[in-house]
Amino acid sequence: MQDRHIGSVNPSTALRTGARLLWERSASVLPVYLLASGLYGAARAPLVVAGVAAVWLLAAGGRLDPFIDRLRAAEGGSAGSAATGTGNGTLPPELADAVAGVLTPGVVLVVAGGVLASAALAVIASAVGNAAAVGGLFGLLRGDDGVRAAVAGVRRHWRPFVGVRLLVVAAVAAALTPLVGLVAAVIGVTAGAGGLAGTRALGVVAAVLGGLVTLLAVPVVLVLVAFADQAVVVDDVGAVAGVTRSARLPLRRPIAVLGYVAVATGAVLVSVVVGGLAATAGAPRTAALVSAVLVPPVVDGFKTALYAETPLPPAPDGGPQPVGRRIRAAFGGGLRSVAGFVGNHPLANLAAFGCFAAGGAAGWLATATIGADLPVGGDVGGVFGAVPVGTFVNLATNNWLVAVDLAYSGVAAGVPAVVTLVFNGLLVGAVGGVFDPVAFLALVAPHGVIEIPALVVGGAAGLSLGGVGVGAIRGRYDDRDVAGAIKRTYRVLLGLVVLFVVAAFIEAFLTPAVAGAVLGG
Repeated sequence: MQDRHIGSVNPSTALRTGARLLWERSASVLPVYLLASGLYGAARAPLVVAGVAAVWLLAAGGRLDPFIDRLRAAEGGSAGSAATGTGNGTLPPELADAVAGVLTPGVVLVVAGGVLASAALAVIASAVGNAAAVGGLFGLLRGDDGVRAAVAGVRRHWRPFVGVRLLVVAAVAAALTPLVGLVAAVIGVTAGAGGLAGTRALGVVAAVLGGLVTLLAVPVVLVLVAFADQAVVVDDVGAVAGVTRSARLPLRRPIAVLGYVAVATGAVLVSVVVGGLAATAGAPRTAALVSAVLVPPVVDGFKTALYAETPLPPAPDGGPQPVGRRIRAAFGGGLRSVAGFVGNHPLANLAAFGCFAAGGAAGWLATATIGADLPVGGDVGGVFGAVPVGTFVNLATNNWLVAVDLAYSGVAAGVPAVVTLVFNGLLVGAVGGVFDPVAFLALVAPHGVIEIPALVVGGAAGLSLGGVGVGAIRGRYDDRDVAGAIKRTYRVLLGLVVLFVVAAFIEAFLTPAVAGAVLGG
């Protein structure tokens, strides 16, 4: 395939194309990016399993209760030191003993295995997610169905995408070599010279120079490999060829690459500003939503259109409908999809509820036997403040993102969905085990009657999608079937938005008042 593409798309046209892809083709773009985001739930699953297994090992070995007792003793000792002013900034002996008591070889091995497995799966999740995203965007630029093109992109390109990531890691590591080498040399010279003042000054200068070289080299490397994913998909080449063509792009099209640098810098600034504003407003999870599914499609669409030199063709149906009509169609249709999914997939929903309930029972049994008694004191009715708008937004966003992870991580044979369901049930049950039943119900039941079933439906969607994924591997389903399941999951998630908004409103504005009335707070 030729290295140069037909057509001419400048950075301005490419940026408009990226924005149009998200705005005009949202029903084809957002499912793919939510899938890419949810895939990281599969990468987290081994770490969650390792953590639960480590706690089980400690409990089975009789080390958990002594650990808790030592923590309580350490807390009391720290409070005493703080009160008397005798703290010296070191760990109390009780806390050091508590930590040493749980760092058994078995626990360390389990946790290390979970970390390594999660890191490996994170690389694969990144490769699969980006192959789907770029493949879907390029399909839309060619006038194809975006979700189906994304599925085909994963099947064809996920291995080269893994290779690209490994090559990028190697290139960044090479760019860091000057700093590491200079630091090592400075340490050696300083040690050999007995720490003389002149040598220390020379070491500071060398370290600064190494840092400057690294600060220059790392961004250059990242710019050179920025279009490797696009090269793999657009040119249908392997990882090495994709990285090579991306590295040659600044020489062939310097204006295009400078445009990318400007757009990428702007995207980072937007993410930082949104994150700061969201944190100030008490809704930091909205920043995660923006950085996961709103900014990346625009940037990736810009890069794909710029590299392929292909603008977005006109929409076949004449363009998007008015905003109000689109919102009503999306969320109204989503609620109907939730109802239809619950009715058409009873086994998946029952299995998801069973996983959540099993985790809840295990969590309650684990904490109820400890004998902890956490009081519910203070002004329960005003726990979130007088007008908890930020809390409301944060709760709704967080719960929906958890449902996205449940649903789309389930494509990996349903295993991550099971792990997440059990873990969330474990957390709820563990909290219930340390509270008085009346207090627990007063704090959880008002919103939980909507929130928990919605999470279960999200998990059931993940189990159903996992069945489709397994069927595709076995050859029972083709790309069209998998794309249809991804779109169906997206429609269900749109319906869950409404349920989580209602549950978050109750939790932020009504649950504290109900709990205050019941508990007299």
